Amino acid sequence: MGSPGASRRDATGHSSRRRGGCRIRTRAWEGSNADAEAGQSIILIIGMIALALLTISVVLAATAVNVQARKLLSVADGAVAAAADNFELDATGQSEASLRLNPAEVRAAAGKYLDDIGAGADFADLRIVSAGVQGDGLTAHLRLGAVVHPPIFGWVVPTGVGISVESKARTLLSR
Repeated sequence: MGSPGASRRDATGHSSRRRGGCRIRTRAWEGSNADAEAGQSIILIIGMIALALLTISVVLAATAVNVQARKLLSVADGAVAAAADNFELDATGQSEASLRLNPAEVRAAAGKYLDDIGAGADFADLRIVSAGVQGDGLTAHLRLGAVVHPPIFGWVVPTGVGISVESKARTLLSR
């Protein structure tokens, strides 16, 4: 067979060596290793694409929730402005008049505004969380709540994401 440290190659590209009565097989580096690693780069590429798509989906869902919250804030601003226009004028004399807002009328005016513009069709589970008048009697406040169903990730949160906005409007009397 030759000398004890000599090696020879067989038809598969493996070399075998005899050392102290044991045969050691090693693999040649002549391109056969590149074939074995070719599939690993495809797995890495698929993983990176999946990660990129997941990131895009999360950003899209967060953006959708933010856009709906801003739309709801715009609706709340309009509703509280309409509610602040429902004031009572108290004239006690020729030179003095005062304004007052009634909490029940603020709530009713906000609800009427929401019905008039059809806000219930734009938002799921739209509701007036709170409506009233602050201590000065001139500032109306309104808190609206709704549920947003984010795209793509709707199955993660099947009940949707609850959003809530608050808006205030002040009634002033000027000459």
